[in-house]
Amino acid sequence: MIEQLIAAEQSEFVSSKGTLGLAIDFLMIAEQLSQTDEWVSGFDPDVGADDILSRYDQASVKSTLTITHDGEKYAIRPVQNAVIDLFREDLKRTNFPSSPGHHTGEWERYTDLLAMAFQLSRDGRYIATQRLFDYGLEQLERKDITQREPPFPSPFEAVLHEYDRSHPDEEGGLTYQAWAYGYVTAMWPHLSLEASKVRTGSSRQNRYGDIDGYQGPDLVLSVEVKDRAIDGQNVESELGSMMELAENATTIVVAICRSASDDAITELREADVNVLTDEQLAQRLQLWDYHKQNRALQGMAHYLTNIEEDPGALQRLLRFIEEIDPNNTALAHLVK
Repeated sequence: MIEQLIAAEQSEFVSSKGTLGLAIDFLMIAEQLSQTDEWVSGFDPDVGADDILSRYDQASVKSTLTITHDGEKYAIRPVQNAVIDLFREDLKRTNFPSSPGHHTGEWERYTDLLAMAFQLSRDGRYIATQRLFDYGLEQLERKDITQREPPFPSPFEAVLHEYDRSHPDEEGGLTYQAWAYGYVTAMWPHLSLEASKVRTGSSRQNRYGDIDGYQGPDLVLSVEVKDRAIDGQNVESELGSMMELAENATTIVVAICRSASDDAITELREADVNVLTDEQLAQRLQLWDYHKQNRALQGMAHYLTNIEEDPGALQRLLRFIEEIDPNNTALAHLVK
């Protein structure tokens, strides 16, 4: 009888994978009933679907099978829900049908499976259920999460946290401004950026911030970079011009700084200046994949090479990148 049940289900499975769950449902409610009804405990090849349906009261709703014995209800729908969760979530067989109502609503088409589930003994149902699960695992493709080995590094985030921002042979603030340029490059890739050497005042270059972003002739973004702590005492002197710009233009104005006190942030936000501190930047970078981080890193390298024109600063950065991302394409410019 076990072989007949398995063969019948395999035949149905070809056209309807969900019947696998239905066959298991029938076996499970038969087993549940066997706990209180000895009629279902032993093997009886003569039990038919009519015998089962006449022995037990059924719910008036015909969209599923719910039978009652000694005041307790036994339904296939909750069993089907559990089977779906088991196959799709625990066993990663995501091509197992996810609509329980579709198959439990058509249970009357499969009364041959119902009868065989009740004909089996308790031991027989255990074996049949195990065989059905094995068949399902064999026929349904497992969907595994692809793991990349080794995992992608986070090079731009590493520069923010671990890279030394000062060097005796480099201009003060260069590393932070180059990093900010890379950040803006990846964050606003649709804008045309303008920036100058780190010690060149923006007013002298007819610019507004350290980094300005344009869409055609329109100034869309202006970023001021401060590698220092901003507080209530220095916010006006350090970022007063950016507050004036934000209050008198439709431009997005951003202040990137190492840190900012609460009162400084309040004053800047009241003037419509967006504040990004190292802590906030680090949180944002956690949502950047390798390719976006690498785009920002390439932007940083571009600034050091083509705007600051400091080959020594580029080499220092590349030596750091070699340690954390040895396959990075920028390393083609590393001088050994």
